[in-house]
Amino acid sequence: MSMRSTLSRPLRVFRHEPAASDGAGEAPGSVEVPTVGLTLYTGDSVAFGYLPLLAARVTDLMNEHEEFAFVDTYLESLEDGHELAAGSVVVARDEIFVAAVAGPRGDPKRRTRTRPIPIEMQVGPYSVWGNLHVVPGTDPLMSFRSRRTMVPVTEATVEWDSPDGRRLAQWPTVVVNRMLADWIAPARRDVRPRDMQLVPEGESSASGGDFVAQIARR
Repeated sequence: MSMRSTLSRPLRVFRHEPAASDGAGEAPGSVEVPTVGLTLYTGDSVAFGYLPLLAARVTDLMNEHEEFAFVDTYLESLEDGHELAAGSVVVARDEIFVAAVAGPRGDPKRRTRTRPIPIEMQVGPYSVWGNLHVVPGTDPLMSFRSRRTMVPVTEATVEWDSPDGRRLAQWPTVVVNRMLADWIAPARRDVRPRDMQLVPEGESSASGGDFVAQIARR
């Protein structure tokens, strides 16, 4: 099966080797690192795997590194639906259109006061809508354009075409690769997933303005 036809470079699959041990079941001086499960939406597949969380938040981790080694990985081809399980897979950041984060949103101490603005965007083959968080008084478009490569969107929905039809997934948080975004616009639909609640009505839509941006590919 082909899962690589639309990627800038192929995913590299390799064997996962356990770290060297001192014989006591743990490597000398080792520190336990938490892992996080991510669903990756790439150009030719949807994948799931586990990644060491070497930063306070997934967004920080993905902005600080250009390549990621996932373990216990499962991939499903967008072309023909074939599936592949791999011990380890290395994925470059520029291959990731969207990364969905399961579980909590990260360290609350790292959060700043923001206003959620309902948006929708097209990121390669994926339609994404949810809330872009901006500092009050900030233009949402300028905020999106000025951020680092990976931008979080909360209460998010991802929609795409698969061999068995249109598919939809809802997530508390996704991280979007803004460098691969085709366009961004105010949400024309209710961004709230059915099983999630946002801030009281009126808070999320105020000060958003009428912004539409065509994002040039870089």
